[in-house]
Amino acid sequence: MHKRDAEVEKKKTRAEKAAIRRAIRRERREKTSAIDEAKDFGRGLGRVVSGYDFGVVVLVIVLSLFGVAMVFSAGYYQTINTAHPDPTYYLTRQMLWVGTGLFVMLIVANIDYHFYMKISYLIVLLSVVLLVLVIMTSSTVGGAQRGIRGIGVTPSEFSKVAMIVFTSCFLIKNPSNIRTLKGLLVLLVVMGVHFYLIVSQPNLSTAIVIVAIMIAIMLVAGLNYLFLAVPAAGVVAGYMYIMTAKSPAHWYQRITSFRDPFADFQGSGYQVSQGLIALGNGGLRGLGFGRSIAKNLYLPEPQNDFILAVIGEELGYIGFAVLMLVYIILLFRIFMVALKARDRLGFYLATGVGVMLGLQVVINVAVVTSSMPATGITLPFISYGGTSIWSFMIAMGIVLNVSKKRIPKKKKVKKMMEAEAAA
Repeated sequence: MHKRDAEVEKKKTRAEKAAIRRAIRRERREKTSAIDEAKDFGRGLGRVVSGYDFGVVVLVIVLSLFGVAMVFSAGYYQTINTAHPDPTYYLTRQMLWVGTGLFVMLIVANIDYHFYMKISYLIVLLSVVLLVLVIMTSSTVGGAQRGIRGIGVTPSEFSKVAMIVFTSCFLIKNPSNIRTLKGLLVLLVVMGVHFYLIVSQPNLSTAIVIVAIMIAIMLVAGLNYLFLAVPAAGVVAGYMYIMTAKSPAHWYQRITSFRDPFADFQGSGYQVSQGLIALGNGGLRGLGFGRSIAKNLYLPEPQNDFILAVIGEELGYIGFAVLMLVYIILLFRIFMVALKARDRLGFYLATGVGVMLGLQVVINVAVVTSSMPATGITLPFISYGGTSIWSFMIAMGIVLNVSKKRIPKKKKVKKMMEAEAAA
């Protein structure tokens, strides 16, 4: 009887152990399946984002998020003063533009930049049409025409990217044209048309940036330095005309007032003077986030072109310097992408984007610090405005696609050759 009971107990023990082993194997299979699914997802995601310069991605995200915070701080009191029902109006809109802009950047980053060779003339035609629509439909706000009525888009911001693409593609299609003025006639005409249409708004700063971008790309493509005498002579002649004829009046006032903005404190020098006071008030460490005094109706539209003054007042010289350092690192990464580009088209495109970003930062800083005449130009990724953010996100997407197709490293080339030999 006892033997039979012992045998039954042994069978139960063996059955229990077998059940435990089956449960362990089942659990392992489930874990392995989950890991395989995660690996498959990772491989799929990797195919989408692999090869990008993640330094550029991280820096763009950091600047954009910092911009969201500063726009909220700079524009909060402005919103309350206008009795807007939503005090977070600028915050929510800036977050929307940054979020959609990052999505657009990812889409553009996955478009082969060689595709622009097929549509470069269509891009420049669309740019001209949009600029003409601004003059035809837009009403004057603050003494200038910027956006197309009804949709609020500022075409001149997109024109910068359009000129980068068109100039780069044109020089690839016609490499010998860079040696003669006759060969550059198409580029000069396109440059002149854009300059005229944008200056007519008037928006001299953006027109200057576009001309500078095109000249920079032509220079790296091998333009003779003597050809620069033509635009240089035009700049000198224009400056002399404005200073002697004192016309157009708004340009003359801006050129003269930046020398001493406090001389006409309540007039043409008001905005620059308030910006300088804000920067001086911030000192080394700043007053603290959200504690700017200048944004409380002293500085007009503080969330826009003069947001750097609010940054300097709230975060001080240290915050100002850190922001400039981030821009410098981003520019370094962009120009490294250009130098490592697989072909000349990628080199031209990335160089153009780097020049656009760097020049716009320099001009914005110079305007806020009264180092050059006041002119409306945004601080990249920071200033309030959807069109500006989108244009820079598109430009960064182009840079990312160029970085994805960069020249492989020597070790990677060696492995590829060994794999081919083994095959």
